[in-house]
Amino acid sequence: MIARSLVVAGRDVQVRLEPSYWEGLDEICRREDLTADELCADVQERMEQQNRRLGAQGGVSLANALRVFVVGYFRQAATERGHARAGHGQGDPFASTPFDRSSINSDA
Repeated sequence: MIARSLVVAGRDVQVRLEPSYWEGLDEICRREDLTADELCADVQERMEQQNRRLGAQGGVSLANALRVFVVGYFRQAATERGHARAGHGQGDPFASTPFDRSSINSDA
């Protein structure tokens, strides 16, 4: 887990995420021309709006909301062509992921 300090709604907030989520968040920020502070503030605001709309108390942590957002962003971007290029659908769901054995073995 890596902790980063962000400014969300004018407040300093410490968020702890796994490195792959920070990498995904940084990639989204680069693609969308946003800072991590801007994107995280928007996720926080939307999460709070959703909680108000649903009448939810407490809710989800910002770290968990960011995990859901990152996965959702990249799921929406995934296409059949992209899956084929990554080698998915060939009986090895770990191909081209951080858990790909060929990647792990080549790092040793």
